[in-house]
Amino acid sequence: MTALLESLCPMAVWNPPVLEIPDYRPLVHPATDFHLAGRPLVLAPSVFCGPVPQLFAGQAGAVVMVYPALSNPVDAVGLWDLSANARRVDAPVPPALAALLGRTRAVVLCVIADHPACTTTQLAQRAGISPASASEHATTLRSAGLTALTRERKAALHTLTHLGLALLNTNGLAPAGT
Repeated sequence: MTALLESLCPMAVWNPPVLEIPDYRPLVHPATDFHLAGRPLVLAPSVFCGPVPQLFAGQAGAVVMVYPALSNPVDAVGLWDLSANARRVDAPVPPALAALLGRTRAVVLCVIADHPACTTTQLAQRAGISPASASEHATTLRSAGLTALTRERKAALHTLTHLGLALLNTNGLAPAGT
């Protein structure tokens, strides 16, 4: 626990048994000294917190200290950036994916990824294949757990599953022999 509290320096300084928060301006509590008096302290990192930690009353008498999760708030932007390996809409079919699934089935998977909730007719048009072929490839991908099908009235809507997304987002750089 000591190492954890010491890692919060300089925004919080642990001088046992006192946790000092320089520049603390209470939002809720009128006094700058806040005594735990045996109550548990819950540490809650947040990317939405300002530079100075804040204290709040939690459940069951606990005290919650919300503090900045990152030392530089600009770094928080990276949390919402798409992975460098993430597929971009209408990107070309990766050669490794075409080798694994076959070119047409890989195209079908990519179209479903790029156009979620597309109908079989739309899938066929975007993949440049017949509706029967699109249905067959979509069925195979669904059986493999890469896509899912939902029905809305008479339309069959194709979407990517988490497994399908993971397959598309791999960079194909697995070590040889694996």
